[in-house]
Amino acid sequence: MAKFYAKDFVITVGGDDLSENIASVELSIEVDDQETTSFGTNGWRTRQGGLKQGSVSLSFHQDFGAGAVDATLQPLIGTIAEVVITPTSAAVSATNPSYTFNALVNAYVVSGAVGELATFDVTWPVSGEIVRTAA
Repeated sequence: MAKFYAKDFVITVGGDDLSENIASVELSIEVDDQETTSFGTNGWRTRQGGLKQGSVSLSFHQDFGAGAVDATLQPLIGTIAEVVITPTSAAVSATNPSYTFNALVNAYVVSGAVGELATFDVTWPVSGEIVRTAA
């Protein structure tokens, strides 16, 4: 398996490609830990996976232009938006899978410091299933 150099992610939010304004992305998928220990397990705990959940963390470079970050995200606050993450701009394939899911846009930040690039970070909870496509 080849090593992967992250330089060409494609990330859409609510159908809009915001890739050029995103510096990092992290999709976290977790499963509840359900204990199944019973008598006769020789003193060892047993477990199985329960409900799944996810979250997506994005680091944005702010842009107030038409159709850019602010214009896309501000109207989505408090709504469920589709997010699609693909590791490269190449066609979706076994070596370039896409992850599609709905996320609750429960945070949006406008910030900046004198003389610095205006950036902000958000973490949104996933609502429902995360679909991995490797066409």
